[in-house]
Amino acid sequence: MRKIITKLVINSIQLFLSGQPDPVRNCVLTNRSQTWLMVDCEAGYNGGLPQRFHLDVYNSAVDHLQLNMTSNDAPVFSVGNLPPGTPFVLVIYASNEKGKSNSVALLGNTLSIRDQENGKIQ
Repeated sequence: MRKIITKLVINSIQLFLSGQPDPVRNCVLTNRSQTWLMVDCEAGYNGGLPQRFHLDVYNSAVDHLQLNMTSNDAPVFSVGNLPPGTPFVLVIYASNEKGKSNSVALLGNTLSIRDQENGKIQ
């Protein structure tokens, strides 16, 4: 007597919904000098797609966009060539092919020459 084994194969379909990324979070100004600032954030959910991170640096003293940067790896930025003793608004957001996240704003400033001479380096 032969035994016949029947194999039942069920094909499954997996659906992955994608959307725009969540905002970055826990952003902090980790270091600064007369001419540079370092910003470190945590990435939010990527929306199911590869994401990029963006930083817009607005010079508050003259009310204009000083520069912008993009990182493909992580929401960590080191910004140089900034004027000393200047206040800035740092706007950080994520993007993917579906759109961009809400922005997160952080206030910071470069050290003045006097601050640096007095050892106020963070």
